[in-house]
Amino acid sequence: MIEKAYAKINLTLEIVGKTKGYHLLESIVIPIDLFDTLKFEKATKDEVVSNVEIKNNNIYLALNLFKKTFKIKDCVKITLDKKIPIGFGLGGSSADISATLRGLNRFFKLNKPLSELESLANKLGSDTLFCLYNKRAFIFGRGEQIKFLPYDKKLTFLIIYPEATLLTKEVFEQAAKTNKKAYFNFLNYALQNDYQTIIDNSKNDLLAASLALSEPFKNLYQKLKNKGLNVKMSGSGPALFIVNPKEEEFKNVKEILEDSTKFEIRKEI
Repeated sequence: MIEKAYAKINLTLEIVGKTKGYHLLESIVIPIDLFDTLKFEKATKDEVVSNVEIKNNNIYLALNLFKKTFKIKDCVKITLDKKIPIGFGLGGSSADISATLRGLNRFFKLNKPLSELESLANKLGSDTLFCLYNKRAFIFGRGEQIKFLPYDKKLTFLIIYPEATLLTKEVFEQAAKTNKKAYFNFLNYALQNDYQTIIDNSKNDLLAASLALSEPFKNLYQKLKNKGLNVKMSGSGPALFIVNPKEEEFKNVKEILEDSTKFEIRKEI
């Protein structure tokens, strides 16, 4: 049995406060057609294997919590085929956690509504609730609160993968040192289905921190901006994106990037 774990793009991301050591965020999040694949098989003992080495593999945590919650004694082998780049702000870990919960729900034939898996998802991560549903949404709080959004057109993204390393913990720590810019009510525009205004004004409050932490990332970002490209950052980075790219923008990106820097077109699911 197969379950797909879809990546996400943070179209907007604002830090609006902090409580009990957690940052409070507001973000419009889009699921895209880049995904990991999880295969579930009967087994004599629980096992998780992957095509890449992953530290602190949260699939184990999701598996153990699911079995404990629903008192399941049967075992399962989960094979992860990792395609979402690790450490780029595209939510791969959260996607895998949520896909594990959905997959186990089907595999063990519990057929629980996703609403009954929400509390498990929220215990395991901050983007996991969004990844449980994979629908365009406004997430807030620590990411454990969600409001699905209306829209009439799906978005396309040109995603750039800079050759830079950014650690989420360090980015948030650095962001705490920067001054908060003016708050923009993106939700209001989303509820009016005015995504052009959102795209024109979208921002990521973690960007300044990410730029400060990585000189290679900062240099590439500046090159793209100097070319007049409306480039944005997803999550804590360093993945960059352009929404609904035009052919000229695609050509400009190709000219700027070195051969070793990967980029691709992805669409909203």
